[in-house]
Amino acid sequence: MSPDPPAFTGTRIAGAREGDQLLITLHGSLDAMSVTALQTQLYDLTRVYDLLGLGVPVRQIHIDLAQVDFCDAAGLRMLVAARRVADARDATCHLRNAQPHLRWLLRATRAADLFHLDGA
Repeated sequence: MSPDPPAFTGTRIAGAREGDQLLITLHGSLDAMSVTALQTQLYDLTRVYDLLGLGVPVRQIHIDLAQVDFCDAAGLRMLVAARRVADARDATCHLRNAQPHLRWLLRATRAADLFHLDGA
């Protein structure tokens, strides 16, 4: 009998709102296989939290990247799209807790200039 395969946790996104801040937490890989679903969820989160904000618009979007283990060009495009969502709402976009490989990618592509990098 063979051992059970490791549990697949997949790529996940979660959101929480506090005042005018939206905290989005990403887990897993930001790659071509996951980015379309994640981007749809990201847009949905910003819309839902705007509706639930009871008149207080989102002014800061914080994306926590501590649990992101891989990011390719598609994932980078998704992060840039999140920045565009923030711009459209007159909000700032912060990337939090980016792992060294992701900080390197952001700096190498000059995408770091588009964000507030927190905890980097």
